Amino acid sequence: MTVFGLVVIGIYTLFAVVYVPSIPTESHDEDSATRPPASEDELVLLGEKIFGGKGACALCHNPTGGRAPELNNIAVEANARIKDKRYKGGAKNAEEYVYESMVRPSAFVVAGYGVAGTNDTASPMPDVSGGAIGLGGLEIKAVMAFLQKRAGVPVTVIAHGKEAASK
Repeated sequence: MTVFGLVVIGIYTLFAVVYVPSIPTESHDEDSATRPPASEDELVLLGEKIFGGKGACALCHNPTGGRAPELNNIAVEANARIKDKRYKGGAKNAEEYVYESMVRPSAFVVAGYGVAGTNDTASPMPDVSGGAIGLGGLEIKAVMAFLQKRAGVPVTVIAHGKEAASK
């Protein structure tokens, strides 16, 4: 019986190592998450690191995963989503929509990506400001800046002052 148990554990371990994608983690100094970046380029770079690392965004929002829509043009698509009859949020512009999507992901769920049985009214995505992800205000703003830059729109996110800490 013990041998059988060890074989089963070994099979599950092998499966996890071979088939479960790992989330790349980067060691970044604590100061980078609390010190406002000195430039827009630094803010975007920080956002890119968080998107692929601590934020775990790329785990689901990627071209091969299929678990969540790609975000290459989210800063452009945001205005159309705000006008969609299924939108339940309060954003008035693209920047507010992207922020809201990160902290209240069920405000708008892209068709086909909702929790099963909810008719795409509930998102499986967690609030990135809490739980296991736990992004701070500056980190969320950095990801927003990265997404704006990635979409080819002007970066409007401000990484300093009261606004960065309050959102």
